[in-house]
Amino acid sequence: MLKGIMEFAYLLGVDPFWTFLILALLLLLGIVKCLYPWQPRWKSKKTKDELGNEITIYYQIKE
Repeated sequence: MLKGIMEFAYLLGVDPFWTFLILALLLLLGIVKCLYPWQPRWKSKKTKDELGNEITIYYQIKE
């Protein structure tokens, strides 16, 4: 597997260090994303009233 990655990096003309660094950072990002999933707590909705004024209504999302 690592040999294939090194050959692919040489094919692209890139130092294998940068390829391994990008793969390690993507792996770290996946681990952090699994440990700390982000979920929104608020939802906003923009409407207009009868006078044409823009009104923003905020809702709290129940968990």
